[in-house]
Amino acid sequence: MHKIRVMIVEDDPIWMELLSEYVDKESDITVALQAYTKEEALQANLSHLDVILMDLQLNEDNKGLSGIEISRQLYNKGFDKIIMLTSWDEEEIILDAFDRGAMNYVTKSSYKDIPDTIRDAYEGKVSLHADVSSTVLKNLRKERKISVLTPAERQVYDLKERGLTKKEIAKQLFKSMQTIKNQLKTIKGKLD
Repeated sequence: MHKIRVMIVEDDPIWMELLSEYVDKESDITVALQAYTKEEALQANLSHLDVILMDLQLNEDNKGLSGIEISRQLYNKGFDKIIMLTSWDEEEIILDAFDRGAMNYVTKSSYKDIPDTIRDAYEGKVSLHADVSSTVLKNLRKERKISVLTPAERQVYDLKERGLTKKEIAKQLFKSMQTIKNQLKTIKGKLD
């Protein structure tokens, strides 16, 4: 029987040991490689791996290259079975992880779900973990709703969502206050 070969990328030795022991208990999964640094992760022979479990937040020794950035680089090399592992559950970080190539995203508090998540990734199943499903669904609904906006309206909408005032939006887009007011009124009409 073929065992699913996993690389764990984790810079915390305690978490690495916990995850490795937990995953290796599974009869159909084995930890084929442990990477503590970005260099180890990026130099891994991907042909000997089936799934990567990637810590999102790597320490300063990794020169600011986060797990998300490593995922993007591995994804660009053709490896698409990457599961992000983290204690962060912020919407922007979750969505960025998926945009950069993650197939799933699990918080460390849900580590007991990792074996099933690994199996799903190995089989090519995109089954969102409960840690992120509501965030992804909310974003999907939002994107669908705002798809009715023109590119110019979308630009104004995005700046307003980031908390900019009408005056700041007008200044940033080199438009008059009246134009911004009119666009916001049109946006509100379309989205309501």
